[in-house]
Amino acid sequence: MASATGMTRAPFLLQMARDLDVTLVLVSHLLSVTAVTWGITAFFTGPLGAAFGRRRVLMAGQIVLGLSMIGIALSQHYWQAVVCVAIGGSACGAYMGSVFGEVADRVADSMRGRAMGWVIGGQSLALLLGVPAASWIGSVVGWRGVSAIIAVSAFAVAVATRLVFPGTPARALGAAGAPGVGAALKPRILAVLGASITERTCFGLVATFFATYLQLAHGFGLAELVVPLALVAGGNFLGNMIGGRMADAVPDRRALYAVSAVGTGAVAIALFVAAPGAIAAIGLATLYGLVNGISRPALISLLSGVPAEIRGTVLGINITCASVGWVTSAIVGGMLAAAGDWPTLGWVVAVLGVAGAGLGMLGRR
Repeated sequence: MASATGMTRAPFLLQMARDLDVTLVLVSHLLSVTAVTWGITAFFTGPLGAAFGRRRVLMAGQIVLGLSMIGIALSQHYWQAVVCVAIGGSACGAYMGSVFGEVADRVADSMRGRAMGWVIGGQSLALLLGVPAASWIGSVVGWRGVSAIIAVSAFAVAVATRLVFPGTPARALGAAGAPGVGAALKPRILAVLGASITERTCFGLVATFFATYLQLAHGFGLAELVVPLALVAGGNFLGNMIGGRMADAVPDRRALYAVSAVGTGAVAIALFVAAPGAIAAIGLATLYGLVNGISRPALISLLSGVPAEIRGTVLGINITCASVGWVTSAIVGGMLAAAGDWPTLGWVVAVLGVAGAGLGMLGRR
């Protein structure tokens, strides 16, 4: 649901632009605002969880998210929406950064890959189920109504969090004010965090601009995009489930991630450089979602293998790195898509995939 707060705006960009009296470009920037504020807040989730306890951070994130979605629903001017989106993105960053740390702490390493696969799978479900559901509901209540429904859901999740997650005692911050940050920035951990940036950049380039590719290169209309995008999202969800089990089964998660990262590059070349027909392109994009989905649980499980005292900080910084990847993909992909230079986009994904594989292999076991 946290991921859906941004994704579910995608079908309503034109309507939002009209209601807020701005251009489509300005409304599209709301997605970047979400990514930036999400990443900034996630950086501090480790210290926040240590100071206040993760359950409080989880609940506060959902409550603030609900309030921000009400604000978006009531916005009459663009800058009001920007402020509310920024607050909502910050709340999501606090929530998701804390979720990864909480799950990693409470699940044994031998099962952590599967657990992370399910958490990450929720992001895929936001695409697979959340966007179509928002489109259907929005056809009746509009984008403001969808925002209000998400707000009510956020409050419900806050209550559920209070009932489901056991409380953890807060502990005082160290002299540096951020326990574990120095230890979290060791070279081997930084290498894996760098791989996280390349992985999210690669995924963002394909996930965000595949629909544009089908429209410009193959003449698809909006209605014809529903099935292809659902297939890609479904492939990614299935990959998350398979990747989680594989991450628990292989002796070295670094190798699993590296092979998958190189595999995504190879599929991207086949998709954008070889330029097959529409049916083959949809099949390759679905395969891309599957292979990418396999790689991510291994990467998150690798990062969660750090000592417990810095785990929350590392996983929070990982969310920040993921946001860097999303923003990078939006900038680079936007320029290449505007120029219609799809082969270069494929090669960029391939090069970043190989670079990410190398960074992952440099990381700690």
